[in-house]
Amino acid sequence: MQKKRSSINWSGFGFFLVCVAFVELFARLGWLTSYVPPPTAVFAALFQGLINGDISSQIGVTLSVYVRGLALATVVAIVVGILMGTYKPVFDALKIIVEFLRPVPSVAMIPLAILFFGLGATMRISVITYAAFWPLLINTIYGVRAIDPQALDVARNFGITGYEALWRVTLPSALASIATGFRVSATIALVVTITTELIAGNSGIGFYISQMEQANRLPPMYAAIILTGILGYLLNTLYFTLEHKIVFWTPAARERVT
Repeated sequence: MQKKRSSINWSGFGFFLVCVAFVELFARLGWLTSYVPPPTAVFAALFQGLINGDISSQIGVTLSVYVRGLALATVVAIVVGILMGTYKPVFDALKIIVEFLRPVPSVAMIPLAILFFGLGATMRISVITYAAFWPLLINTIYGVRAIDPQALDVARNFGITGYEALWRVTLPSALASIATGFRVSATIALVVTITTELIAGNSGIGFYISQMEQANRLPPMYAAIILTGILGYLLNTLYFTLEHKIVFWTPAARERVT
């Protein structure tokens, strides 16, 4: 009977702990710059910040704008991507706009977003949506365009046309590509969330990092940075797991079973 591979990367965690131990040793011996505190001090600051609410109160703010921005980008990108991938006139009409806007860095849109929406959550959501939109859009377009024409011909022979063909043929066939684009967009969305909070936010983990840096409180600053990495790892693991449960027929999903 086949068994699933372990989902825990023990070797990766072991190597991480070894690196932390070396940094701790070098910091205690004074071999590192004063701007690198011992990891034990950083983790102590992280624990304290989570307990007293200094850091934990910012997690919900960050995740709130992150989820709303990513959700909006997901809905719009899939709808537009399916239309562009299915109908050539729509693709031709929007192609120039897509190729013009896609290379523009999301950070460059922050001043424009501030001009329209101020410094609140709406500004951050708009920039997150813009950044997360493009990878998912491109993956959706090419996922739809890569559908085997014979599959659509067979569907038409069985009387499946229009919206029914969209839900029963087009979307399932493109789902693997869409799922990949979503994971890329989700990662970019988290990076942009923290970036907008660092540059122009008034709350959130990025804002907390900026405040600690200005106050020269290095352990709490590093603690918030580490928390960002932890959130990114947990979210990516969640998306990866969901992807392999939903799009279970892909080679990557089958490789998890040995």
